[in-house]
Formats: sequence, structure tokens, C-alpha cells
Amino acid sequence: MAAANREARILKHQIVRQKVDSLLDALTVGDPVPSERDLAARFDVARETVRQALRELLVAGRIERRGRGTVVAGPKLVQPLIIGSYTEAALTEGRSVGRLLVDWTDLVADDELADFLQLGVGDAVVELERVLLTDDVRVGLERTRLPAQRFTGLRDTLDTSSSLYAAIRARGITFARAVERIETTLPDAREAALLDADIRTPMLLLNRISYDENDIPIEHRRSLYRGDRMSFVTTLTP
Repeated sequence: MAAANREARILKHQIVRQKVDSLLDALTVGDPVPSERDLAARFDVARETVRQALRELLVAGRIERRGRGTVVAGPKLVQPLIIGSYTEAALTEGRSVGRLLVDWTDLVADDELADFLQLGVGDAVVELERVLLTDDVRVGLERTRLPAQRFTGLRDTLDTSSSLYAAIRARGITFARAVERIETTLPDAREAALLDADIRTPMLLLNRISYDENDIPIEHRRSLYRGDRMSFVTTLTP
């Protein structure tokens, strides 16, 4: 009986999701979505059922949180997995892009970071953290750690609203390969606040080490993307 009841509840919220999805088709991007209370009354279901349906639509990228409300979302940004910044993908899709500086931080390499960047423990490292925007929506939080000796003066010359990869290439450094690990995670309170997201919003976490043509590490990058606003694609060949 318990299993049958559980199956019925899943079926009910899926039905509600389909109904809300159809309702969204009649709205435009940025339009407010009716409240949980209004939807529960309209479909004669419990608010928890509506909440489950909205949760799935949020993860699917059909809706997004804006302050205390929920609005119809635009299409997710599809990011190719390439050695480059997210800028190229966004511009290719006709999106506007931007970056907000969070902080520049001076670090010293611990055992792990020294291993990542092939440095000595205690060597100087500079960390750049920025919020990534697409169409004025905060979609990602990017933290890049670079060997300070190799990037002397970068803090003084980099336009933090522009591409870091372009600035690195302008120094005559060539990106030859990158090793990237992708995981799912949830944001902590600080990350959620910086991304204007709920702490329950699923995130895509990318950890990358990029190497030059001499196989020397260039950067260690940690990128956290909102799963409701971003997806990734790659082409595999035999």
C-alpha cells in the first residue's frame, strides 16, 4: 500500500508539472509565474505537490528565481567543453555577457595547490574570483588560481570585466590541453548569495587544470555554474 501511495504522489506531481509547463507556453520570458498557492487552488492539489512540480521545472531551466518571486526563464546557455572561456559560447548564441569582480587574493601554495600548479609549497599564488553573467543573470562563479611569478602585474593590467584567457594569450602563453572534472553539487550560503540562487539550486562544478605546450600548468580553475541556467556539450570521436 505504501509503495502504491508513493507511486500515486509521483504521478500527481508529474501531472501538475505538465499543466504548469503548458501554462508557461502562454507566457514570455521574464513573466511572473503564479504562486504555489494560486497553482494549488487552480489544479486542486496540495501545495507540496505544486512545490515538487516547480522544483523539477526549475532544474529543467523552464523557470528561475528572481528575488522572492519566480519567472519564466529563457533557454539555458549551452557551453561547449573547450579550452576557452564561457564568453565565446554566449556570444555565439547571441547572448550578452559580463563579469563582476568578487576579489583578488594573494595566497601561498599548500601541498594540494603546489601539486596542481607544479610549484613549491609556500610559493606565491594569485587568485581571481568573479561572478559570470549572461543576459544580466548571474550564471556562474569562477575562481582562478595562477602562479604569481608567471603573471607578475596581471592584477594591474587586467580588465576584470574581460576575458582572462585572452589576457593570458596576450602574454604569449599558449593553452595546449586541459584536464577537467565535472561534478554536481549544491552551493554553500556564500555561493548562493553571489549567484542570486537558493541553496537548494543544483550546481555544476568544474575543476580544471590547464597546461601550456611545454606541459607546464597555467591555472587551476574552479567554476560553479547554476544547473538551471547552464548545460554543457562535447563532441566525442573514436
